[in-house]
Parts: sequence; structure tokens; C-alpha cells
Amino acid sequence: MKNSITKNVVHLFYSTMLANILNATTLILLANYFNAKNYGMFSVALALAMIMSFFTDIGLSNTFLREGSKSGKLIATFSSYIKIRIICVLLVYIAFSVVIHAMYQEPQMLYMMYCLMIPMVMGLTMQGIGISYFQLTERMQFIASIKIFSAFVLIVSTALCMGLQVDVYIAAFLYGFSYFVGGLYSLYLLYKKADIQWGSAFQKQLLTSLSPFLISGLLIILTPQLGPLVLEKTVPLALVGLFAVAYRIPSALYQVPGVIAGAFYPLLFKNYNQGKLEEHTRLNVLQMKMMSYIGICISVSLFYLAEYFITILFGAGWRSAVQPLKILSFIIVLQGFNIAIADGLTTRGLQNRRTIVQFIAIMIGLMALYYLSVGYGVAGAAVAVLTMEISALIGYVLAHPIRKVVLRKVILPYGSYFFVGFIFSYYFLSESFFLAMLSAITLVSTMIVLFDKSIQGVIVDFFKQKRRREIPDFIKK
Repeated sequence: MKNSITKNVVHLFYSTMLANILNATTLILLANYFNAKNYGMFSVALALAMIMSFFTDIGLSNTFLREGSKSGKLIATFSSYIKIRIICVLLVYIAFSVVIHAMYQEPQMLYMMYCLMIPMVMGLTMQGIGISYFQLTERMQFIASIKIFSAFVLIVSTALCMGLQVDVYIAAFLYGFSYFVGGLYSLYLLYKKADIQWGSAFQKQLLTSLSPFLISGLLIILTPQLGPLVLEKTVPLALVGLFAVAYRIPSALYQVPGVIAGAFYPLLFKNYNQGKLEEHTRLNVLQMKMMSYIGICISVSLFYLAEYFITILFGAGWRSAVQPLKILSFIIVLQGFNIAIADGLTTRGLQNRRTIVQFIAIMIGLMALYYLSVGYGVAGAAVAVLTMEISALIGYVLAHPIRKVVLRKVILPYGSYFFVGFIFSYYFLSESFFLAMLSAITLVSTMIVLFDKSIQGVIVDFFKQKRRREIPDFIKK
């Protein structure tokens, strides 16, 4: 049975928040457990594991959502989807074993990679299959269950590693194995809830127009992994570890606005496939507003609390990460805009445009990361990541067919609210970080409520519905 969009948002929100908190806690514990060099090696291995995981999907999750949303094709499409992903996993292990040995010769680095990547990639693949199925069927409570279960196993295994003082390579293996256990749980849920018919005819439509999703997905997964992979070539591994610590917090938090995207994504596909362009636009604009507002709140909070986060979570020894963390905090608000606008392109059948923008942004990011990290170290790398997100935002807006609507209703007003709220708090209240943070969020929220008529309507409708529910039946009659 499908959930309403509100229930799906709620399920994805609490599960993503809890899972991200637990995952971030795990990485924080490992940063304190490893030294800077070992954490640098772990970060490079983790980045490669995430890229490997993408190649077990190659954009199939998107074509599965597209084809599976068509009436009467879910069971056959899902069976074909699983078969292709099994083949992809086998090919990925073979291909990456060759690539890794060609790129890295240091035995310690290779050992770290194998310990982490072998169990982790398989686990992420199994989790991805379950998540895609429950996303299409709009039963996000099972996605929530998979995320939370995997995160709990992860933190338990990490605490066990620290308690037993195991070797760093064993710790890396258990980190990856936690994802494998989460994958087994995902398969268990599918066994209980999904109808899989292995003998059904292969749905070759899954491979139709796959290349844009493949390229786009690769660029998406590369974006957060570029830092460790490029810095490993330009600065010492200890500084790679420092950047990884600074990047870890915003990379976890910017997934929170993405929760909204996960709930809207299948609905946007369906409205476009049914020719409901006005409804598609309305939903996409609402998605942009919700994601940008959440991104603004998180960015402001992280900027002002950066020193507290680093000191409390990682310790005084990582204080050098405060400045890059403040710079990186702004990627969350940019991601809030970018993900929603890019989803509008994808669900309108304009994946090629999204891919071109991503490619250009990645190229800009690569050059910026290399030259700025060589010249300015970790702070320069943080500025480079921000430059990449700004480039993507400009590209997505220019590529969008309703760019005037996007600019008029979202980018210009919400960007102005963020700018005014942040500048006011920074110049007049920066001596008190907590007061500045609360003032900026309050000011932005107030301006949205006062000036955005569509949000006013949503609020009024909410209270009207709540009031009607509270009125006894005999008074309503």
C-alpha cells in the first residue's frame, strides 16, 4: 500500500537524519581512532568504494523508476533490474582490481582498499536494490528501516573495534562488513514484501536511454569523492585526512535536503509521464523551496557552530579543520537548490542537459581543486568545492526550460532572504555565535512567511485542516 507524500517525507526525513547522525558519529570515532595518515588512506579507499558502488548501478535505478512506474510492468521490470545488477557487481570487482593495482603500488594503501571495498560494495548494492523497489512503490518506511538498521550495525561494529583496539585494517573491514549486513536485511525485506519472478521476460527497456543516467550518476557520485582523490596527489596524506574531517560533516548534512527529493522524485516522473506539466512545475517549485529553506537553516547553523563541532567531535588536535568547514558549510544551501532544479530536468526527460552541466561543473572543480590545493592547501580545496557547486547552480538554471519561473519564484527571492539574513547576523551579532545563528534563521523564516504567498497558502491550509480535525463531528454537521 502506497503512502501519501507527507508520510514519505516524514519517513525519509527521520531515517536520513538518524542514519546520517550515526554514520557521521562512526566517521568521527574513526578519525579519533586512526592517526591523520591512516585516516587519509581510509578516506581515499572510501571514495573509491563509493565510485565502485555506483558502477554496480550505472544509472539503472533511474530507468527502473521510469519503466516500473508504467502500469502493469513492475514485477517483470524489477526481476530484470536485479539480474542486471548482479552482472554489474561481478564485472565491477574484476575491473576495479585491475585499475587499483595500476593506480596504487603502496601495499598499505592496497590492503586498506581491499579490506574496505569488498564487503562494502556488495552491501551497498543489496541495499540499493531494496531502496529502489520501495521508492517506486512509495513505501518509504522500509527505506527508513534499511537505513537505520545499517547505521546501527555500523556504529556497533565501530565501537567494538575501538573497545578491542583492533588493527586499522580490521576496523576498515568491519566498517565495510556493516554495510554488507545492512544489505542482507534489505534482501530480507524484499523477500517478505516484494514479488520477484525470476522467469519473467527480460525488460530491455531498462537499457534504453541509460547512458545519460550513467554519465550523470557517475558525475554525481564523483562530486563528493573528488577531494580525497585529487588531494592525495597534491598534498601529504595527513592533510587529506584533515580535509576529510572538514568535509565529513557537510557531506552528511547536505543529504537532509535530499530527503525531500526522494519523496518528490517518483511523483515528478509520474506527472510528466501523464502529461500533467502544470502539476509537475508546481510540485518541482515547491520541492525547490522546501529544499532551499532546509539547506539555508543547516548552512547557517554549521557556519556558526563549526568550531564547536570540530572541538567537541574531533578534539583540539583537529582545530585546523575549522576554517575549511566554515567554507564548506555553504555547499549545503547550494545543494538544496541544485538537487531540486536538476531533478526537474531529469523528470522532464532532459537528462542530457543535466549531464552536460554536471560534466562542466566537474571539470571546473577538478582544475580548481588541483591548483587551489597546491597553492592554498586544505582551505583552497574547500573554496574549490564551493566553486564547483556555484558553477552547477548557474548551469542548471540556464538549462531549465522554466528558468524564468525558477529564478522569479525560488533563486532570487530565497537567495536574497539567505543573503540578507546571513549578512545581518554576521556583521551585527557575530560576537555571539548562537544568537547570530538563531537570528539569521528567524529572519529568513520571517521573510519567507511574509513575502511568499504560496507558502502563506500552505500554512493557512494546514491550520484549517488541523482545526477541522479538532472540531467534534456534531459541530461540523
